[in-house]
Amino acid sequence: MGDLLSAVRILAIWSAGACVCVLLPLLWFLRRLAACILYKYRISIWTGAPVLTLGLNCHVEKSLGFNSLSIVPTTYYITNKFDYVISRIARGSRVAGFILSYLSFLFVCVSAKQVHGYFDGGLLPSAQARNFSLIELFAYRFLGIRLFTWTYGGDVRSRGITIKQGEPNCCTDCIQVGVACICVEEARVANVERVRDHATAMFAMGDMIEYTPGSRNDLFFWPVDLDADDKRRYRPCYPISDASKPLRVVHAPNHRQFKGTVYLEKAVRELQLKGVPIELVMVERVPNEQALEIYRSADVVFDQCLIGFHGYFALEAMALGKPVMCFIRKPDKYLLHPEECPIIRTHVDTVKADLIDLVTNRQYLETIGRQGRNYIEKYYTMEAFARRLTVAYKDLGICI
Repeated sequence: MGDLLSAVRILAIWSAGACVCVLLPLLWFLRRLAACILYKYRISIWTGAPVLTLGLNCHVEKSLGFNSLSIVPTTYYITNKFDYVISRIARGSRVAGFILSYLSFLFVCVSAKQVHGYFDGGLLPSAQARNFSLIELFAYRFLGIRLFTWTYGGDVRSRGITIKQGEPNCCTDCIQVGVACICVEEARVANVERVRDHATAMFAMGDMIEYTPGSRNDLFFWPVDLDADDKRRYRPCYPISDASKPLRVVHAPNHRQFKGTVYLEKAVRELQLKGVPIELVMVERVPNEQALEIYRSADVVFDQCLIGFHGYFALEAMALGKPVMCFIRKPDKYLLHPEECPIIRTHVDTVKADLIDLVTNRQYLETIGRQGRNYIEKYYTMEAFARRLTVAYKDLGICI
């Protein structure tokens, strides 16, 4: 039954794609006809995987004078703050969602000046998992629509390149090949090459730059909105040195196998058996607002000890004034101003020793927390990202 449904889905995708190809000359004509009306509106569409930062990036671009809209196929449990969610409009109907995806695409083809997507796709479903739709790529190029592709991690990570980085890595403990990442080396290479041939620019950062040759890697596009909720959302809450209470370590593993959760749990368990005052709080499958409240209670936030680059979780924790532990494989290459980044470096082999050091030297945690908050205020605000994006656009000849 599953194979039949998959075959029907692929047939539907190719049939719809064939219709789009037939319609392209008409779309080109309608686009030219509408240009005199829509040109001044500078419509820009952000789409693809509904990661938390997509909506933030869309908002930043809007501050530069674009009429930016976020349109995503569905949402994760973390956030639903997007302008349009196709599955919500379709009220859960897959058929309606499929049709709405193509109608949204037709709207973009007629009206948009530029489109932003991730390496595993934009608005249209692809017949091949975790690949950008060939029809969508061709249509944007044919119609003269600028395409910008961004990374979020699993859309570009493949086993060959990952393993070459050395141990540990996000393949070290993975038993779900092809579930969260593109994984297959040949598929990644073919997809990146197709995207590079059609995109105006590709953007990556951190360890993701290893998988995207030809990308621009200086935008660091995970901004933190420090003004959210009248500045209450990321109000700093620095750790207090109180030896009468256990060191409270908070960890939020959206993918346990990639974050090294098992090593953290083992280290904490062994320390507790030795009487070391430490506790571990796990944050899993909860909305971002609820997760932030738990982060506030932390003395230390543990990001990961396998991947080799920090996640957005680490930036949020630093914004809250929390010290962050994380394995950074190549600090000088992966971090924005590494000389100022106060992330506490850890490794699968040193997690236990690093935790003991923090329990012993709790008086330094507030200082590290303040350094992290200052780092975010300086380099990861919405305004800081807007400045980097402005430079990139000007380099590409796009007027701001």
